[in-house]
Amino acid sequence: MIFTKLKLINFKSHENTTIKFEKGISVIVGENGAGKSTLLEAISFALFKQHTAKKIDDLVRNTADSMTVELEFISNNRQYKIVRVKKSMLKSSLYKKTSKEGGYVHICTGDKEVANEIRQILDIDSDLFLNAIYIRQGEIAELVDKTPAEKKQLIAKLLGIDSLEKAWKNLLPVINDYENQLAELNGKLYNSSELTEEYSRKKDELNALKNRGHELEEQLDDVAKSLEEISESKRDMEREKEIYETQVANYENEQKNLVKLESDKKLVQDNLDKIAAAEDQITRLGKYVSKLDVYLDFEKSVNSIKMLKEDEAEINNKLESISQQKEIVSEKKEDYNKFLASDEEINKLNNQKVNLEKELATIAKLEQDKKDLLKDIEEERNDIEDFFSRSKDKLEDNGLSQDILANVDDFNNLEEVTDDFIKEINSKISDLSDDIVAKNEELVVFNQNIKSSEKPLEELNEAKNKCPVCQSDISPDQKKELIKQYEDTIEENKKLISENEENIRLLTKNKDSFEEKQSQIQDLSKNIIEYKHKFGHLQNQLVRLNKIDEGLEPKEYVSNRLGELILLIAREKEGKEGYKESYDAYNQAKGALEILGSETEAQYKLKQVKNEIDNHVKNIKLAMEQDPHLSGDISSSELQDRINDLKQKNEEYNQLKGFVQNKSSLMSQLNSIKEDIGMSTNQIDITKNKMEASLYDKEKYEQIIYRFEMYERRQATFNNELAEIKGQARESISNLKDLTERISTSNKFQQEYNDISDYIELLNHFRSLYSKNGIQKDLRNISRPLIQKYTKQFFNEFNFNYSDLTLDEEYDVTVYGPEGESSMSMVSGGEKIAIALALRLGITQAMSKGELDTILLDEPTIHLDSSRRHELINLLKDMSLLPQMIIVTHESQLENAADNIIKVEKENGISKVMI
Repeated sequence: MIFTKLKLINFKSHENTTIKFEKGISVIVGENGAGKSTLLEAISFALFKQHTAKKIDDLVRNTADSMTVELEFISNNRQYKIVRVKKSMLKSSLYKKTSKEGGYVHICTGDKEVANEIRQILDIDSDLFLNAIYIRQGEIAELVDKTPAEKKQLIAKLLGIDSLEKAWKNLLPVINDYENQLAELNGKLYNSSELTEEYSRKKDELNALKNRGHELEEQLDDVAKSLEEISESKRDMEREKEIYETQVANYENEQKNLVKLESDKKLVQDNLDKIAAAEDQITRLGKYVSKLDVYLDFEKSVNSIKMLKEDEAEINNKLESISQQKEIVSEKKEDYNKFLASDEEINKLNNQKVNLEKELATIAKLEQDKKDLLKDIEEERNDIEDFFSRSKDKLEDNGLSQDILANVDDFNNLEEVTDDFIKEINSKISDLSDDIVAKNEELVVFNQNIKSSEKPLEELNEAKNKCPVCQSDISPDQKKELIKQYEDTIEENKKLISENEENIRLLTKNKDSFEEKQSQIQDLSKNIIEYKHKFGHLQNQLVRLNKIDEGLEPKEYVSNRLGELILLIAREKEGKEGYKESYDAYNQAKGALEILGSETEAQYKLKQVKNEIDNHVKNIKLAMEQDPHLSGDISSSELQDRINDLKQKNEEYNQLKGFVQNKSSLMSQLNSIKEDIGMSTNQIDITKNKMEASLYDKEKYEQIIYRFEMYERRQATFNNELAEIKGQARESISNLKDLTERISTSNKFQQEYNDISDYIELLNHFRSLYSKNGIQKDLRNISRPLIQKYTKQFFNEFNFNYSDLTLDEEYDVTVYGPEGESSMSMVSGGEKIAIALALRLGITQAMSKGELDTILLDEPTIHLDSSRRHELINLLKDMSLLPQMIIVTHESQLENAADNIIKVEKENGISKVMI
């Protein structure tokens, strides 16, 4: 795969960028943050939607509402173009050129479809692209400086072996979960055999119940036939019994009826005799009955006159009371009205008083609020002033100039100088870190110099008269001189190491001091922000205090006005009290008049009473004229005795008249009763004859009933037993159904148990495959020869004087030269960089199945010291095996190695590209 063109519209910091890539080495240079690495990220995003943002929306430039990435590339001599456009949604499309002169034709659209097509075209996926072709920052430095174990881990990650290790670890909790499920299922299956035995036993019980039920049904059929035969005889005998009992009942009823008729005949005859005597008595009482009404009218008029005289006296008293109460109302009306006016004025003043008291209560609440607010303001002001003073002291204690602090008079200034001080401390910490890193890099160089001298010194001591490096003849003096040079070099470097270590210790101590100071000032900065908000709150509290003072201004006026109202109310109440007696008298008189009622109506009733008295006097005179025994001076007791005697005679007269009126009816009854007696005697004879002719036999009937009841009892016994058997059978069927479901559930648990057991076995097999001694080992063993082969090819291109290169099982590199074999730690700094670069490219070539056209290197020189950066740059200049190499760097020296230079600059937040 060769990249030919990249076009970005509103992708991150690139507003409108187009880059044409050529074969050879393309170096993308620019300052940190200019947008260099964004170009490699755009390539990764176009191919596989890989990016470093949290979400795709974050890839769209801040002020834009859409984004476009287009990437053109060549694979297997065919040209392709990927277009990804983000508006409301991400749209992905893939195009292919049909001919060199023709345009692009559409292949497919959609994330899934485009991804599948690219995997088929390139024969790589996103992980392989990121691990093989895309060489990240620091990977080459890691291959130089890491221990063999760390390098092995890095290579395993690049090859994807670490994912197998992760899968091997992650499978264990999965297996444990399934084993827990297996244990739970085993608990559920503990009684599965008992369920089968219970099912068999219940099945046998149900069969036994069915057999007994069939027997009972046969016995019930026999009993039913016997009952049917007896029932016919029973029905015939019951009909005869019913007829006989009816005749007996009729006979007894007629006997009773005849006795009753004779009794009724005697009673009617006795009543006729009494009527004859009553007719004589009626004639004797007739002359007294006519006087009763006269005596009753006389009594009524006498009593009415007494009652009317009482009513007349009462009405006269009422008229006198009405006159007196009217006089009181007239006299007290003026004072009554004054009392009401005074009461209304007092209510009005009281309402004003209540409103002023509410206003005064509100003012009292404001005074309390002011008191509380003043206390809060004082405490908050003291706290803020104390913090402000302590903050300046703390800044001064940590080294901030007094001249700067002297001009700090508010929180904004304090925050500003604190932030500047933090930046100053951060700058010093950064400088010290750079110095420590530089000193450590020098230590590596000094240690390498010692190692570079120790090996030839050791060989020189063992050699006789040959130079161990070039194998030329040397004299003892020359040998001694060389030994001294190597020893001096070692001694000098040890001294430098000691000095550097001391310098590093002092620098580290100084850095720790600044970091401690940084932590304290950062904490102070946070507190300043907090107290800045507190100061704002204090300002708001002061504004609130001013508003409270405004609310307290009318207090004196309200208090004075309230005092005046209290005096007015007291004077008005005193005046009101003078009218109280008249007010009460007026109300009492008004109430009495309401109770007494209308004076006109009373006068009218008095006139009516006098007229009624006159009428009753006339009635009394008329009664005395009708009966000479009545007179005006007759006593009440005598009058009452005469009236009672006349009432008694009148009652007896009326009773006798009513009794005599029944004479004709009684005569008719007597004749009818005589006829009924004759008919009843005749009916008794007829019934007696029917009874003697009846076929009913009591003894035979009782025998039939006994046999019928015996078979009924037997039938009921069989039916009860059959019903009980059916109930037991239903229960057994329900139990069998329940057992069937439980056995089915148990079988499912058993099947699940078997499935999980098999799955656990399969997972354990997979885990074994993913282990270090499984596929991981196989992948290492398969990939190591390929990586060794391609690493050797790349290393040979650098023209070092080594004949061979090998990788052991730990991926540690050994090279073979004129002096024999050498490990990574034994070779020079330049040779180390060459081996690391060759190893990284060898890994890429092996992962690309040997078909490597291009690589992307992101800041390859990062984390390397100056000498190693120089060596790597020289190596990259001499690279010729790869058709295309795209390098992102801020190292201007790499421009000398470039066939194409792409400069990236940022202006006003927008990245610009110059070819």
